[in-house]
Amino acid sequence: DKKKKDKPQWNAPSKEKVKAPVATTSFVNTTPKGEKKDLSAPMDAAYHPSAVEAAWQDWWEKCGYYSCDPKDAVDRPVDEKFVMVIPPPNVTGSLHLGHALTAAVEDTLTRWHRMKGHATLYVP
Repeated sequence: DKKKKDKPQWNAPSKEKVKAPVATTSFVNTTPKGEKKDLSAPMDAAYHPSAVEAAWQDWWEKCGYYSCDPKDAVDRPVDEKFVMVIPPPNVTGSLHLGHALTAAVEDTLTRWHRMKGHATLYVP
């Protein structure tokens, strides 16, 4: 005699033990505006965007990573300048996800060169 199995029920309570909810602490940003974030505190095991990304935007703006001073760029040697020619994104047809990927890669390269101290300007 074969024993009949019960049909699975949608949204039925699990027969497994339910894990107790883990207490979470809320993040409080103590970094002064425009200062580099202190990374000496222990990191959470999980990714929390508000904790990870806190204070970086203000520090990047203070460091001038979003702009280029033309007077400073003129006197720089060629190897300290980063230039990228960007055609209109729809020059080859309809916009698609590849255009977004390309813009993200170009933006990343430009930011990396800025952080290396090169004179850059990226206008997507």
